[in-house]
Amino acid sequence: MKKYFKLSLFALMAVVLFFTSCTEDDFDPFADPVDKFLGNWQCQEEGDVSGSGWNYPVRITRNPENSAEILIDNFNLQGNGEKARALITGNTMTIPRQKICDDTIEIQGSGTYSNNEISFNYTTNDGATQERFSGRYYKP
Repeated sequence: MKKYFKLSLFALMAVVLFFTSCTEDDFDPFADPVDKFLGNWQCQEEGDVSGSGWNYPVRITRNPENSAEILIDNFNLQGNGEKARALITGNTMTIPRQKICDDTIEIQGSGTYSNNEISFNYTTNDGATQERFSGRYYKP
């Protein structure tokens, strides 16, 4: 009986510690995972060909055709109205292979939301040059 009590007490403490150690980025079964990605962001990125120092605004909205997707306006500094699609699963965004800019630039990549920022990696290919980009979106 004493052994069972100690084991039960240990299990209860482990559960309590698990639930009290949650952070704001932890999974909330009632929250829409897309919501945290929406809004106006500042993009800071660098490319392996074009170099570093790129800093420009992007706007992320929900895709009206798919509630699990976002649209990133001004993606890759291609201008307002040029949007990339990304699928959201939890804190992860996946940029599927797609073409932007009148089908002249192929892109694909991924990113992760953490601590009110989105860190990402993606590639572009305009038919002549393939470039890898890495960076982050942060709230201005």
